[in-house]
Amino acid sequence: MNEDLTPDIKVGIYWFVDKDIVGKAVALKDAEPYGDALQYGGHYEFWERLHAGNKPESKFKSHAYDYYPRGRLVYFPKRQMARLYVDRCLDDDIVNTILDFFEHDKVEIEIVNDEHYSCASCNRHYME
Repeated sequence: MNEDLTPDIKVGIYWFVDKDIVGKAVALKDAEPYGDALQYGGHYEFWERLHAGNKPESKFKSHAYDYYPRGRLVYFPKRQMARLYVDRCLDDDIVNTILDFFEHDKVEIEIVNDEHYSCASCNRHYME
């Protein structure tokens, strides 16, 4: 990718654990191609490797990887826009906090609810 045309944003994965964001945001130069998008990381793999270093991470690790609301931000280079996948239980204030985590203000972002990202509270079939 031509770095002169690369926006200064980050992509990655996140969870919303009470009032805190737990996750990983990386520069586009460190992103991985996935179809037409650039993204980073897998939720389960991140959860499995994480050694909790603070209270939110400890709380996060005390449950299964899909217990808390989660999602990801991906970037589409051809369209020069990003998409934030969110759990439907996350309100606008929380979504704005997540967007700040990814330093989003440099590109157009579409916000999408996706059933794949359903936490224990939103997924009526959830079993821990």
